[in-house]
Amino acid sequence: MIATVVSLLVPMYQWAQESQWRVQLKANTVAPSTITAENISCHRTHQFKVVPDSLPFMKLLGDDTFEVAPGEQHTVPVQFDTREMEPGSYDAVITVQCLTCKSEPGCRENKTDLHVYLTVLPGTADWNDIHPEEKGTVKNNPALRWCNISPDKKPQK
Repeated sequence: MIATVVSLLVPMYQWAQESQWRVQLKANTVAPSTITAENISCHRTHQFKVVPDSLPFMKLLGDDTFEVAPGEQHTVPVQFDTREMEPGSYDAVITVQCLTCKSEPGCRENKTDLHVYLTVLPGTADWNDIHPEEKGTVKNNPALRWCNISPDKKPQK
């Protein structure tokens, strides 16, 4: 089973707003997702920043500062990582802030606080969840290599 996380769109249309993002993943899982910032109320291109650029359980895989044209969106890839985490509940806040919106009269965008709630579920993820970059082939997957060499000694679930 490969873990997937629903992406999140962060509309930037109020002076300050909080959005919630609830994620559930098994322990020892790496899962890709995205955060999308949208410039829907300004008439100029503006510069946005995601702060902080990493959390104990999630990191940005793209630039933390970017421009968004009026009526457009910008998507930043992120990665959740529950390796070395105990089952339980975790949370943190990420802020998507418009750095230049105040310079445009009438532009109502400023920032959105994104409260990320992560629940790490008990259980063991398979090799593809732990090392998604090495999925797919026996050659790239030491766990599959080991199981093929000694199928009678395969770990029990």
